Amino acid sequence: MSTEIKNIKNRVAWVSIIIYLMLAVVLIRLYYVSLIEGPKLRAKSRERVIERHVIEAKRGDIYSADGKTLATTKPVYKIHFDAVTVDKKIFEAEVDALGGQLATVNSKYSAGGWSAYLREERSKKRRYIPLASNLNFSELQRIRQYPILRRGAHRGGLIVEEDLQRIQMATNIKMRTIGYDQEGASAGLEGYYSGYLRGKPGNRLKQKIAGGDWKPIEDPEAVEPVDGFDVYTTIDTRIQDVAQRSLLKQLKKYKAHHGCAVVMEVKTGKIVAMANLGRNEDSTYSELRNYAVWERTEPGSTMKLLSTMALLETGKADTNTKVDTENGLIKVFDRKVRDSRPGGYGEISLGEAFAKSSNTAIVKLIHSNFNDKPSEFIDFLYACKFNEKTGVGIKGESSPIIPMPDDKDWSGVTLPWIAYGYSIAFTPLQLLTMYNAVANNGIMVQPQVVSSIMDHGRQVERFETKILNPAICSKETNDKLKTLLKEVVERGTAANLKDSKIKLAGKTGTCQLNYWIEGTRDYQSSFAGYFPADRPKYSCIVVINKPVKQIGYYGNIVAGPVFQAIAEEVHGQIPKEAKIVVRDQLAINNTARSSIPRIDEAFQKNFIPSLNGLNAREVLHIVGPHKLKVNIQGTGHVVSQNPTVGTPLNTVTEINLTLR
Repeated sequence: MSTEIKNIKNRVAWVSIIIYLMLAVVLIRLYYVSLIEGPKLRAKSRERVIERHVIEAKRGDIYSADGKTLATTKPVYKIHFDAVTVDKKIFEAEVDALGGQLATVNSKYSAGGWSAYLREERSKKRRYIPLASNLNFSELQRIRQYPILRRGAHRGGLIVEEDLQRIQMATNIKMRTIGYDQEGASAGLEGYYSGYLRGKPGNRLKQKIAGGDWKPIEDPEAVEPVDGFDVYTTIDTRIQDVAQRSLLKQLKKYKAHHGCAVVMEVKTGKIVAMANLGRNEDSTYSELRNYAVWERTEPGSTMKLLSTMALLETGKADTNTKVDTENGLIKVFDRKVRDSRPGGYGEISLGEAFAKSSNTAIVKLIHSNFNDKPSEFIDFLYACKFNEKTGVGIKGESSPIIPMPDDKDWSGVTLPWIAYGYSIAFTPLQLLTMYNAVANNGIMVQPQVVSSIMDHGRQVERFETKILNPAICSKETNDKLKTLLKEVVERGTAANLKDSKIKLAGKTGTCQLNYWIEGTRDYQSSFAGYFPADRPKYSCIVVINKPVKQIGYYGNIVAGPVFQAIAEEVHGQIPKEAKIVVRDQLAINNTARSSIPRIDEAFQKNFIPSLNGLNAREVLHIVGPHKLKVNIQGTGHVVSQNPTVGTPLNTVTEINLTLR
């Protein structure tokens, strides 16, 4: 019995020893793993992290009214190489040839350097070797045919990643008009219409590998991004070019700090040109800010249109009402108001005072008629909605400043100062909107810079003309104002523009800037009006800031010639007589020719695209792969189609097209 107990104890002892030994081994292994191999294993684990990454959508394009691309998203590609996935025999047989080809697209290494580099990276089992970046589509296609890589991703180790870059195509319409939409900051059209342009992002799985890079992996649940909508603007690049060139010429001539010019269709409010130029440190000019929309300044004498409108509309004065300019100098309390002409103009009518831009006459008439009740004058401006933003579809518009009599800084000189364009402030676009209303028989329309939103030829939204105020004044008052604006050019301060090839109407403006700073002699020159004077089609404003005084600073000689140059060139583009046009042909002219890449994208998204403007050969080439029957009537280019744009592709078996 004792022998049996002894044997049991021995067995228990041996089992215990074995257990303790195993525990010791485990502890030693844990110690080794945690303190010696641990950092390496943790690093390797981090490298193998798989996460779902966002794929940015292609941002929609921005087009001009005449069909030119103003901004687009350009796809660029970068190429990496998985050296491990390539068969050893294929790699050794073709790596030298691949190195020679890579040296032609990336000069980082010579041909021999590339092949040595690839061999070394393969020996390290690298799976994400950078080969080239910032490639366009044609360069990518060429690289796809290189040795080894031509076998694709699984046998050739080719890894292709696409990036999207936003670029502006039209050199004459720079950053501040088209704008930008970046994280934390946005401006212009890109900012205002970002909700339409940005599209819907997708996502896919990527694996983190050595070097902190992320490699795309197979992902059956990947979500493809959806492209953004396209924005069609009202900008006419031909008129834009005229405005840009004319403004630049005058800025250089007078060595001005900056300036802007805006041209707008009278009836619709469509902005056909918006030029903004500022001087750089090297004295060149570029579009630094959108001065037309953002810069709010005292307007100077262009304000006299509103002062005269108030006098006429309230019945305080008429165009023949006489006023004494008192030798061109009057005092309002302790302040002096001067006319630009020494000695003044004697006794003149309101109409003459407007044409000659007499400060003393306008100030005396406003002060004598509204001084006891200044709110009547201010209320008139507010009733006309001159105190409101235009609401133009460009981000960054500043609000007008029109003081109220109960403001704490209102004084006895505020009203007379407002009368001739001080103590009040507007942006150039806001002033243009007021002048455009006079040209439009009193109807104030909203400036419009976008006509429609499109998705692959399918109209998503169309922007119609919006009326801000159906009548800023009576027809009688408006007709008198139009006559006065003509008189400014016929025999007033802008008589130097009279010999133009086209009749002009408008008002000069010369405003002293920063006059409260002693010793400052900076000026702003402007001209606002419309053309042709008798049948207004376009309105225009030109504002030039800080021209060199010694060269010239009056509105008629600095800003006026820009207005005149724009009017003459634009007028030359207006058809002189109506032409009979077949409706189908008009459809071709008014519809931008469909983009073939966009048509392919539409088919991929399962709806019928617009085929407008394509010829029969192009249609058959594009539609053929989709196994649709195409019925064609006529010759030339597509002017109509059935089914219509946007019809789901899976419900269609044939397309009927009419060509002219």
